[in-house]
Amino acid sequence: MIVVRFVMPRHGRLLASIATAGILLAGCGTGQPGAAAIVGDTRIPVGQVQSWFTEVLNKEPGLRPQLQQQGTMDELGRRLASFTVQQELIRQAAGEEGLRVDEQRVTAAIDQMGGPRAATQGTIFTEGNIRDMTRSRLLAAELARKYVDRLSVTIDYTQASTRAEAETKARRLARGPQEAAALLQADRQAGLSAVSGERVWAADQGGQMAGATPLFGVQPGSVVAFELEPQSGQWLVALVRQRDTATPAPTPIAAQLDEASLQKIGTNLVGITADRVGVRLSPRYGVWDRVALGAAPNAGETTGFWLRGDQPAAT
Repeated sequence: MIVVRFVMPRHGRLLASIATAGILLAGCGTGQPGAAAIVGDTRIPVGQVQSWFTEVLNKEPGLRPQLQQQGTMDELGRRLASFTVQQELIRQAAGEEGLRVDEQRVTAAIDQMGGPRAATQGTIFTEGNIRDMTRSRLLAAELARKYVDRLSVTIDYTQASTRAEAETKARRLARGPQEAAALLQADRQAGLSAVSGERVWAADQGGQMAGATPLFGVQPGSVVAFELEPQSGQWLVALVRQRDTATPAPTPIAAQLDEASLQKIGTNLVGITADRVGVRLSPRYGVWDRVALGAAPNAGETTGFWLRGDQPAAT
């Protein structure tokens, strides 16, 4: 049985959501002029992200000097671009699933946070977009409610202790059954936990895995590698062989989960939509991190690796 302890960034207070890293908001030619990202057939204009960027700095007057001092002004742009892409992925996924959220429920959720001004104070959200963002979160929760009690994946997996080792093992798993079997056998002989054909439920560990790992948001045939906890040196490298959305979980948990947990799970599940429609991110925001479903400064700073066959499937 896999036991995963994995920490993902929470969508919360502004300064806590901005980490150190490297590409400027403004930037040069991109190959997709005027687009911050393209999600399937939907083009997200650069101006949409830049306008949000300006609004955040205007409403949080102490933020600009702090970001400049820390050298993290560029990370704010990346964070906003990530949220914008995630919002579009959730919108498309919800549409495919026939999920809707009543606007009265959106209003009630914002009122519960004290209204638009209180809900956005000290966050990267603004009074102009808090409604859209709240709607997206509610839709993500509905997506989780639909699937968390009947979603499982069957995986082959092994371990790695460094990023380079994880990438090497991921590529070996992606080369086909013979290479995958040879890797797992060698790792078992070396005393590592290397397992074939383990079924893992989204409802396992109270939904913790489904909300914190990419395993449930990739198509069968995908290989994913990621650290179980940031900076831990403990990597999980897994080939997802099957994905079942019809069989009920032995222990259903959807009714027990709070809204925040459901939102995390639902956001992870839209990786399936990202795989199907494709995401192209403007280089001004870095590269698209398929594992984290967000922008990373460069290919060397992604959360992990995602491959199909013997080639990376990331855009």
